[in-house]
Amino acid sequence: MIYPNSAKDRETAEYPYVELFRDFAAAICRPNSTLVTYGYGFGDEHINRVIHDMLTIPSTHLVVISFNDPIGRILKFYYESAHYAQMSVLIGNNLGDITNLANDYLPKSAIDRTTIRMAELLQHRMGADARASATITSASSTPVASASSTSTTPTTQTV
Repeated sequence: MIYPNSAKDRETAEYPYVELFRDFAAAICRPNSTLVTYGYGFGDEHINRVIHDMLTIPSTHLVVISFNDPIGRILKFYYESAHYAQMSVLIGNNLGDITNLANDYLPKSAIDRTTIRMAELLQHRMGADARASATITSASSTPVASASSTSTTPTTQTV
């Protein structure tokens, strides 16, 4: 971990951070890449430079999600970068809570809706089968008399 100090930019140029930083830059500075930041305040110029370099590629996109921007660094980066079409900035206290963000703002995939509906149908069927099974069990526990008065044949039912 690199603690906040004036030498942070130099410290990231040493091993092992230089390798991690190089991997970060290589990963985001590719066509069609998207970087999502959650809680990053844009206070590290060496990281901001890499993000700005990424935005020079027209097919990249930056999504910024933050609880607030008290110092104004997020909006400053947004306006200074001038790549407005490539940036989505979401600032607000509802967005800072990951649960609210996921439930209320992020899109739900079709597989989620399908999975939920399938689970509801299975639960409904299982509930119906459980009720039918209970009825059959209680009915089969009492012997059933046959039409002839001389013999009683037990009934078995398969569920």
